Amino acid sequence: MQNLRKNIQKELSKLGQEFKTTRISDLCDMSDSKDKVIQHDILTFDYSKQRLDQKTLDFLLQIPDLVNLKESFNLLFSGKVNNQSEDRAVTHTIYRNKNEEDKFELIFSEREKIKSFLDKNTSNHCFKNLICISIGGSRAGPELLNEFLSKDDQLNIYFCSSYDLEEIKEALRKCQQSETVVFASSKSFETSEILKNLEYVKSWLSDKPEINLEDHLYGISANESAMAALGIKKENQFLLLDSLGGRYSIWSSISLPAFVNANYESYLDFLYGAYQADVYTDTTPWEHNISVLMALLSIWNRNSLDISSHGIFTYNFKLRSLTKYIAQLSMESNGKSINFDADVSPFLTTQLIWGGYGVENQHSTFQWLMQGKTDTSCDFIGTNNVETHTKDSYEMLLSQVLAMTKGKNDKEHPFKTIKGNNPCSIFQLENLDLRSLGFLLALYEHKVFVEALILGIDPFDQWGVELGKEFSLNAKRDKEFFKPYFSSSVLPKS
Repeated sequence: MQNLRKNIQKELSKLGQEFKTTRISDLCDMSDSKDKVIQHDILTFDYSKQRLDQKTLDFLLQIPDLVNLKESFNLLFSGKVNNQSEDRAVTHTIYRNKNEEDKFELIFSEREKIKSFLDKNTSNHCFKNLICISIGGSRAGPELLNEFLSKDDQLNIYFCSSYDLEEIKEALRKCQQSETVVFASSKSFETSEILKNLEYVKSWLSDKPEINLEDHLYGISANESAMAALGIKKENQFLLLDSLGGRYSIWSSISLPAFVNANYESYLDFLYGAYQADVYTDTTPWEHNISVLMALLSIWNRNSLDISSHGIFTYNFKLRSLTKYIAQLSMESNGKSINFDADVSPFLTTQLIWGGYGVENQHSTFQWLMQGKTDTSCDFIGTNNVETHTKDSYEMLLSQVLAMTKGKNDKEHPFKTIKGNNPCSIFQLENLDLRSLGFLLALYEHKVFVEALILGIDPFDQWGVELGKEFSLNAKRDKEFFKPYFSSSVLPKS
């Protein structure tokens, strides 16, 4: 398989040479542009503004079969993919599966516990403030959902993870102990940022001896004993499978804090959207399969056109944190170059993912995109539903895609010239609801999975992250190494 990947990479590099000077505007004039628009009842995907022709696309569409993608999808959707470097199963797709299976009984028993909590607390409003102590995927997912669900008269939700505690101090200044509950979310329940913030908020709650500390503490983790040791009683514990990666945990009770401003049915709608994406991705031919095409385009842009960064820009305020979520999903999964067999991928692996809320980026980073010397591929995500008052925003999205791909040549005033030719894809959501969000996020998950399979790496481990944690825990032990950074000799003299 390693030799196969080397041959694919060589052919991609060779094909890419033909497109170094090709203009997207010329390709868009070709009759096959309409074939590069895929319509689903949830969203439309338009990749007609990419820098490739039909011959190149035909070559790319052979790759999934060469790497046995169908077989890998069968394993993924049955929970049988193995994260080999950590010797764990991969079960995030089972979390949104509608079929209860004995092997994954915990997932469905925890759903009942989520339902019970939400039924009780979203109707009676037993508290006014929820402090969610979480980091990484355990924070990015529920924070995205909370912004998506935001509405009037909502309960106050504060997300905290800063190691200097300033974030949680700021949140607690707005809260009363008797009106506040705390959720600590961590798969291992050993992450230093989580433990430090949890100890601080426990001390804050204890300032009021009249309240029962245990009643205000909740935990979400795969480590039941660690939650108990830190004072979280069993009935306030929500359990995760150890096989659920943090950046794939949005489908589990990790997202429970965000749904206190909605209800259990909303949570099920979100899961159902992702389940629809699973079925769609598993059954759709490669040439019409959005996730597969996204992965192939990413590999083409990185390895053939030497485009090292990918901007994701959203054009709805409720999606303002989507880029941050996808950036972690993509780069923590595929930001590596060596697999568990010690093979170095012959490909250039995942692009740098960046971007954000498009309306704001138009007044900052778009200048670099328009007139800088570095090519960047882009995803533009919006909705053209007039009932959600986003038509103007979507038209703004389209105008930016036009400027970014077509450009402008001003011979009289060269400083006004826009190079253009940045490859772009457009996602148009038919509705801005939880089912659509679940569908979109799952598509990006599957894009990451397909990309990793082609690259020949494991998207489910994160040993670079683990090394950072290890060094963080050993910082005091390694004091000789760190001594120069804290020595008075390196401080500025007054």
